[in-house]
Amino acid sequence: MSVDFLQSVLASSVALLILLAIMGVVYVIWTQVGLKKKREYFKEVHTELAPGQKIMFGGGIYGIVKSINGDVVEVKVRSGAVLDVSRYAIQEIVK
Repeated sequence: MSVDFLQSVLASSVALLILLAIMGVVYVIWTQVGLKKKREYFKEVHTELAPGQKIMFGGGIYGIVKSINGDVVEVKVRSGAVLDVSRYAIQEIVK
């Protein structure tokens, strides 16, 4: 093997490693921005929660908030049953 061939392989390997490192940094930044947006959204949902609002759980179950007692929310579903659920199980306030 010639020295020129080994140098070109080394140079391309270094370039590939630099590219992979840049892609890793971009991925970390991208995921942190997405997590920050989700955190802000759920903070807003949990602070705006009030009786009488129609809400949706993570599993797609809809209900109406009857009362809020700290982290426990009483939710009335279509069948008339009242469920005690964690306020953190609520995914969305339906508008």
